[in-house]
Amino acid sequence: MVYTCQELREKYSDPEEQKSLLRLYGIRKFMGYSILTARYRVPPALHEPITLTAYGEGVCRRLLRIRNFKWPEARLACFLSFYHGELLVDHRQTDTERLIFALNEEMKAGKILHPFIWGRELYDRAFDLFSNDPSELDHGDSLRLLGGTSRGIFQELDLITGPLGILRSREMRSAPSAVRIPLYHCVKRSCSVVHGTFLSTADSQISKTQAKLEEVLEKEYGVASEFYEFFDEVEDSLCDFYGDRRCVGEIPLLGECFSDTELDSVLLEALKGKGAPLREALSCNGITVGDPREFSESLARAEKIQALLLMTSRDLVRCIDRAVYTRQIDIPEHEIRNPKIMRVSSGFYDLSAECSRYGVRVMPSDSSLALVRLQRLILAIYPASDPNASRDLSWRLKKVQGGSPEEKLNRYMAKEEPAEVIRNLVLVGPGPFSIAADKCGVTPDDVEDLEDVDLLNILLWKLGFDVIANNDEASGSLQRHRQVFAQAVAAFSGYSDSEKYEIKRESAPLFSSLEKTLDSTLSFSTWALTFDHWSAHPRFDYHLSGARAHMADLLNKAARASSSEPVIYDSQGRNTLFPLISGFSRLREYLERLCKEADSHKRPSSEMPSYARHAELTPFPFLHTVPFLDLNSDSQMQILNLLKDFTRILEEGGVTSVRNRLQHQREDFPREDELLRCVRAIGSFLDSAESSGLCPTFFKSTGTSRDSAGRSSFSLKDYRGREYIGRRPSGIGYAGMPGLLSDQFVIPVATLKASTDVLRFSVGARSTYTELWQDWPKYRTTTDSTRGLLKPLMASDVS
Repeated sequence: MVYTCQELREKYSDPEEQKSLLRLYGIRKFMGYSILTARYRVPPALHEPITLTAYGEGVCRRLLRIRNFKWPEARLACFLSFYHGELLVDHRQTDTERLIFALNEEMKAGKILHPFIWGRELYDRAFDLFSNDPSELDHGDSLRLLGGTSRGIFQELDLITGPLGILRSREMRSAPSAVRIPLYHCVKRSCSVVHGTFLSTADSQISKTQAKLEEVLEKEYGVASEFYEFFDEVEDSLCDFYGDRRCVGEIPLLGECFSDTELDSVLLEALKGKGAPLREALSCNGITVGDPREFSESLARAEKIQALLLMTSRDLVRCIDRAVYTRQIDIPEHEIRNPKIMRVSSGFYDLSAECSRYGVRVMPSDSSLALVRLQRLILAIYPASDPNASRDLSWRLKKVQGGSPEEKLNRYMAKEEPAEVIRNLVLVGPGPFSIAADKCGVTPDDVEDLEDVDLLNILLWKLGFDVIANNDEASGSLQRHRQVFAQAVAAFSGYSDSEKYEIKRESAPLFSSLEKTLDSTLSFSTWALTFDHWSAHPRFDYHLSGARAHMADLLNKAARASSSEPVIYDSQGRNTLFPLISGFSRLREYLERLCKEADSHKRPSSEMPSYARHAELTPFPFLHTVPFLDLNSDSQMQILNLLKDFTRILEEGGVTSVRNRLQHQREDFPREDELLRCVRAIGSFLDSAESSGLCPTFFKSTGTSRDSAGRSSFSLKDYRGREYIGRRPSGIGYAGMPGLLSDQFVIPVATLKASTDVLRFSVGARSTYTELWQDWPKYRTTTDSTRGLLKPLMASDVS
């Protein structure tokens, strides 16, 4: 008989029976998607626990009559096929626990292998082992790759296999085992895809038996019932396929985004206290923990990951969050940790997991769902079923028109910024915040000491919105101190000793922030205009320390090659006003020399992306290893003039002289006109440096539009409200710069040749995460372009 999915739903309607059936099917998948060692033989312990149905027994006898197959292989082959018209396996009579034990013993003995895909262990090993692109490995190379590596971690419902054995998790997940894994980057520098590799199992007797069985079933037993669809439906229900609060992405998050020390921190949080969630989960699997630190130190990296996955997703995320909020995991402000190899998504909403200084969040592929989440949150705080809560919501929205609280809320959320919605409706007392925190997976006790802006950002982040960032540390601080100093100068006329003291006092933060701004501007502009961003990893990624080191190295070398007065620039930022001010003129001189020898800086053909030679409509923009040489002539001239002006403005303003006379206990206190001229010079420099983008100015994405001809506009604004509009098409091909939907640093004055686009850079960070991936990606020297590619694991924004 052939069953439809609906009929199978009725036949196996008991939820507990569905679980036991799916668990057994999960064991079948652990076996089926694995790598067997050569000359593998099925041991009695692996087939004796299996009980076949009458239907399965008939199929098995038919198989044995066709060819002289052995009974153990035939029996296990039926288990691996599992169903056709009927179930081949009797899930009620099969001894699941004995079968799990036997499978685990085979895995421990290294006879059945799974690849450990949640990290870069296999990626790095493949790079060392194989000189060519390993799109498919034969059995021998598959064993070479897996030999001595961590045991793979995969999960079917609550059964999770890994180096600790096959254990029971408290969370239902669908992370099936795989033999095609992301493993390598090809030679193309323009390709960011992690390509896939097929691993080959042994040509064993069991594989031959099962292949014949599948042939017999297809030819002699008619159309199969819809078990596959039924199993998928049950699994979706058990694993919350249509939910939006947890996802499989937490596994690669653990594997790729945290160092060993950071994993220890999460593990210790999970073991803290007698009723700790991980203690209980381990205890249910027969593992007793004494001293948490000793237990953590006894585990290898893969074992730590498997142990953490024994918890519910909610408990796991809370433990990671606690480690982040207490700075045991120190994540810089702008860093978002994403898996780089296994950027998997799951569920109906294509959910993936990522982590920032505000904790872990689960993100749908459709970012607009953040607004729906926020509205759901507000309605949970002010439910319509509670008259008092509904009245409270109506009062808070009293200025919004609408016939009901729900209608008012809809209109309010249609026009108000998410941050303001949270401020006005959530951060209004402990009650509303506690409800919101619980819905977002945050424990209020973990964040009780945080400032309101941090609480706001945690909720924004968890819901899926951008956080409110402070990105004007250098120039914004200088602007504030300049205004305060100018007011102090204008407030006095005679300059008595007390007035001089006040001016000196206000000058200290002014010149300190000026040095910071000059340092960041000189470092950023030198690095942005002269560093080969296309060949860097990551590309177009700005971090002050790296830019400063490049600036110091370049200007020091340039000084030795010129006749100008030698000045030594410090790569650690210990540079005073004179070298910083004169540095802009030195950079200008260097760029002028580059223009005369541009041909010697042409990019080698080996570093060109493949499209550069063929794509006429979208030419490659970085034909030189120095970005300044790829700007249009107007931009080049404008930048050279700006650099000259920076030095001139600050020198004519007497900035260095005024600073020295105020800060070095000199007797010749500056006159009022000298102080005012200095203040004006600083303001003029700052306005010019910021508006041109040569001072690193952070822009936030604020909106997009598109017309019927396909022209798109992307709006980005800086902290002072200045707007940059990015347009598509831009006239060039893929350039490697950050997508226009992301926040970034923009240099409006630096327009690329034959393009509307300008130099743009993502916000870089330095942390344990960047250390984990500092030599990523690794490119080979040869490639076969006809080989298949794995679907990109990390989708990029519009570039």
